[in-house]
Amino acid sequence: MGIILNNKGKMKKKAILFSLISVLMSILFITLFSQTFSTVLEDRIPGSNIRIKVIDVYTRNFENYASESIKISTYRVLESLTSRGSSQGFYTDQNDFNRKFYNCMTCGTFDCSGSVLQQCPMGTSGYDLNSRMKNISDLSLAQLNIKTEYKIHNVTIRQDYPFEVEVTINISYNITDNSGSGYYAKWIKNKVITQSVSIIGLTDPLANISSYGNVSRKITKYNGVCVFNETCWNLANTITFYNSNDYRYYVGGVGFLQRYWNDLTPSSCCGLERIMHPTEFKIAFPVYRNNSYIDHYYWNGTNNCSFGKILNYTFNGDSVSLDEETAARYKISAYGTEFCKP
Repeated sequence: MGIILNNKGKMKKKAILFSLISVLMSILFITLFSQTFSTVLEDRIPGSNIRIKVIDVYTRNFENYASESIKISTYRVLESLTSRGSSQGFYTDQNDFNRKFYNCMTCGTFDCSGSVLQQCPMGTSGYDLNSRMKNISDLSLAQLNIKTEYKIHNVTIRQDYPFEVEVTINISYNITDNSGSGYYAKWIKNKVITQSVSIIGLTDPLANISSYGNVSRKITKYNGVCVFNETCWNLANTITFYNSNDYRYYVGGVGFLQRYWNDLTPSSCCGLERIMHPTEFKIAFPVYRNNSYIDHYYWNGTNNCSFGKILNYTFNGDSVSLDEETAARYKISAYGTEFCKP
């Protein structure tokens, strides 16, 4: 027998739909609590199972919250490290950068001294991972009578892909009922959480630190022609890339994290490259025409007139300098005019 498609029939169909949704939600609810956990029941009162389920849901959400907090804290901390570098210079090496990243993530200051002057981000507090975890812990105790004790043992950052970094934390936590109505359950766990964090929208540390904060260029990803084909470059495609003002993946480029300690080693996994625009420079920072406008060459003075020929190009009215090696890679050598040579 079919369903009549009048107003009453439509209401019946909605009722059936809502019933199905309720059933699916019930199944999901039961599935969520299928995880094996250790419980100690003192009183088998009807509310004990409900209380255990409430704590179990919180435990799952605590891990999800920790994972999302990694993203937020990492984003803020990386911007803080760029800002600090623009006033104090590049980090000594990878170890120096990793140490300050760890400090900012775990205690909210560059040196874990607690000093307001060392806060990261500068002039603000509460963005470190510990502060965010404490927020949810305090809230659960006040609103749910669930006690959360946790400790972050380690925080590491690495890069295996050009437009994202990977952050891993090792956290142990102890979650217990604090309602006073009975000791229903206890969750003791050690968890390794890894989160990928996009660098798109972050400030390029190489440009910002090199220019002492005068050039603030956000990372944007090029998705045009020749993204995965180094053989397709020509004058038209090069101008298209230039006009985009984006960064592209290039095996001979410098990775995002390397830019914090000015490591110019080509990164086969994560190298970035951009053709800089002369109009983006502030008056306070001079334009070095003798340098190639490829970003990782420009800021370090490599591939300039002292090392090889520099060719001049006009891209949409902009005068752009490129080294002869780059011009050959982009297959535009024949279109440039000699600007200088050793």
